[in-house]
Amino acid sequence: MKRRNFVKLGGALAGSSLIPINAYSLGNGLNKETAGNQIDFIYDGIRLSPIEYTQLLLRLVDEGKVKTDDYSNGGVVEELEESFAKQLGKEAAVFMPTGTLANHIAVRELAKERRKIIVQEQSHLYNDSGDCCQTLSNLNLIPLGKDTANFTINEVEQVITKIQSGRVETHVGAIVIESPVRRKNDVMFGIDNIKTIASYAQKNNIKMHMDGARLFVEAAHTGVKPELYSQYFDTIYTSMYKCFNSPSGAILAGSKEFTENLFHTRRMFGAGLPASWPFAAIALHYADYFEHEYKKSWDNAQLFFEEVTADERFKLEKYENGTHMVRLNINHSNLKGFIAKLKEHNIFLTSPDDKGVTLKINPTINKEDPKELASVFIKCLNQTN
Repeated sequence: MKRRNFVKLGGALAGSSLIPINAYSLGNGLNKETAGNQIDFIYDGIRLSPIEYTQLLLRLVDEGKVKTDDYSNGGVVEELEESFAKQLGKEAAVFMPTGTLANHIAVRELAKERRKIIVQEQSHLYNDSGDCCQTLSNLNLIPLGKDTANFTINEVEQVITKIQSGRVETHVGAIVIESPVRRKNDVMFGIDNIKTIASYAQKNNIKMHMDGARLFVEAAHTGVKPELYSQYFDTIYTSMYKCFNSPSGAILAGSKEFTENLFHTRRMFGAGLPASWPFAAIALHYADYFEHEYKKSWDNAQLFFEEVTADERFKLEKYENGTHMVRLNINHSNLKGFIAKLKEHNIFLTSPDDKGVTLKINPTINKEDPKELASVFIKCLNQTN
């Protein structure tokens, strides 16, 4: 499509009455547009619709903020890499189309000939990556901390002693820590535990990698900046779509030596996308605003919790060492009907169990006054048969 026709289409869409527009503050007096009044307690970010992506990309192009890349090198992709390398306190960074690939390449490159990798038993890399490390890179993942968000230094030491004292001596090449942990309701591994394990790893020549897909959420809760977490790891990955609203993408950061020719490995895995600028441009746009907007959303959530639990049918439960996920227990026999009622008000929740729902706090909550939002919850429960 020709640029002028693309712009005309975008203008027509933006002006259409079918697309309501709301503006929410993102700090420093700036307003960034997002379409609709939808509030969800499901996702990490604001989950833009195709039309919203289109409108935002049109704006960024018109403002001269989009420079095309060449097979995921240069242009706005390079700007994104430089921005997140700085935010993560690393010398350099490389764009990856997915977090699965970012984690895989990190441990593959760190391990070299030391094929054993220590991971959390509940980690994304161990459970949700299709055995990519084992199948494609002949790595042996050793899960620790069964059914918990973390593992202990004692567990690490026991594994190291066992594999080094076997009939054929082998070695651990890397330790991977995911925090917060998705499979455990986004609870944290714990910065003190990270320090202890990182110190042991350094003394024993074991590399460290962090799966920090949602690290910026954790940092907002702990007050520990991402670059301070990063100092305990040789490499670190963070997601571009979970917090920064890109359609896809990830950043893998480390030393210049580590990242220098990593685009070759990226292409080997079929991930040297001919054009990654739409992903990079969106993520870079939101990168400067996430911290302020998320803190605002958490403050609004506290006010909402206070208001809604004034009704005795709602009970709030926070997770120990938690971040942005909470339980809202609801005393009602028809929770599916209640959620359906909320949907009529453009409020979306995950499927309930027999006691309530899990809520994930994100910036969409900033679209409504907390007291008004609580009143909608109470009203909908009253109307549910």
